[in-house]
Amino acid sequence: MAGAGVLHRASNLVEMANVFRPSKGYYLVFEMGVNTEPNFSTSAKAIPSFIDLWKQTDLAAFQRTYQDCPLVLISSLEAVAYLKERGCRLNIAHFPLSLSDRYKAEPGRVYTKKYDVVLAGRTNPVLSAYLQEFSDKHPTVEILCQKEVDGVFCYVSNLRGKVGEFKTREEYIELLRASKISFYSTPGIDGGEKRTGGFNPVTPRYLELLSAQCLVLGKYPDNEETRFYQLSEVCPNIGSYAQFEALMLRYLRQSTVPFELYESILQKHYTSCRAALLQELVHQLN
Repeated sequence: MAGAGVLHRASNLVEMANVFRPSKGYYLVFEMGVNTEPNFSTSAKAIPSFIDLWKQTDLAAFQRTYQDCPLVLISSLEAVAYLKERGCRLNIAHFPLSLSDRYKAEPGRVYTKKYDVVLAGRTNPVLSAYLQEFSDKHPTVEILCQKEVDGVFCYVSNLRGKVGEFKTREEYIELLRASKISFYSTPGIDGGEKRTGGFNPVTPRYLELLSAQCLVLGKYPDNEETRFYQLSEVCPNIGSYAQFEALMLRYLRQSTVPFELYESILQKHYTSCRAALLQELVHQLN
């Protein structure tokens, strides 16, 4: 009976992992990191899709663990190139991160902006320092950032105090839509190199900011990953405080975003596009 229970729990885990069954009995498993032991995501019918795969990954163990998988998907172009350069024997393919189609803006809809600046998610220390200097010089500009208040994380304005918790994803998206300016940086710079090994994957937050019609500035390297997502076309890469201040002042005066350019980028990165890509990749399997 104990063995049956274990099998039942394993079956439940597989069902939980089967967020998408493309065809031929395969199932897609999203992996935040590399497993070290065989499990339901390493079987001959599993297609693992790696969200985070850093440079310090043990390549030999990675190949050994996932050797039975017919296809291994990697979200980062940098990681794909790195694995191929080192002779990875797995059948790997680029499977970029995406934005859910539910966040497509209605044609012609323009979001009303209540806040000047919002810091959403992980912050870049250099941009944060620039913003503090900017705020000292321009104290009437409203900035929202996440802080812990009475044991609860919430968004706090420098002008009006606590604004709200924005705990659900829907509330978070509405906060972005109500904000005029936000920052975007990749994770492997300005101290993030230790965690990523120097990889700089572009995350869906970039796409969320475009979908929310935010004006964006940031810090990131010029590489195949950032070029794939066209960051330089909509997110100026900040190299100095003087550049930061000039751009912030211009953004604060600006009344619109380049809607057509934003949408042309987003149209390439909705989840429906990835579903079509997955079907194509699976179709190529024997």
